[in-house]
Amino acid sequence: MGKRGPKPQPTQLKILRGNPGCRPLNDAEPQPPTDGIVMPPHLGEVAAARWAELLPMLQATRVMTRADVEALARYCDTWEWWLAVRAKLKAEGDTYPILNDGGEVKYIAQRPEVSIAHKLAQQLRQLEADFGLSPAARVSLKVEPDAKQESTIEKFLKLKAASKKAN
Repeated sequence: MGKRGPKPQPTQLKILRGNPGCRPLNDAEPQPPTDGIVMPPHLGEVAAARWAELLPMLQATRVMTRADVEALARYCDTWEWWLAVRAKLKAEGDTYPILNDGGEVKYIAQRPEVSIAHKLAQQLRQLEADFGLSPAARVSLKVEPDAKQESTIEKFLKLKAASKKAN
């Protein structure tokens, strides 16, 4: 029998969501390194483009670690497959005729690619939720600005103050 109750969430996501359950946070949770994230070489062209698009966003929200590389690669692969199946369905339609022995249409059947596309979409939805990539998953996230980074306004004000002092 599996574990009961909702699936545990990573501490980082709980922090981003403001710890909605107000339960104690796990201070002993492993913290994989966030540097040295490299795209796996097995990704196809479309998956690699998706990786390049998503990685900066995930790093900006401080959700991506080296331990998540394969999960993100799986998302990108699934994205590429889903697009390929979708393109095939657009080109060929989602049904096809089944003919009887006389060559007449007996009935119309759904292409197998339709159920494949649905399964891939479900997998994408789950991975998007895991990474906070859907509006529903993102709505409860709270991202605090990185203390190390200055905003553009702060940089401008510092430059303006420095130029006044120089004059």
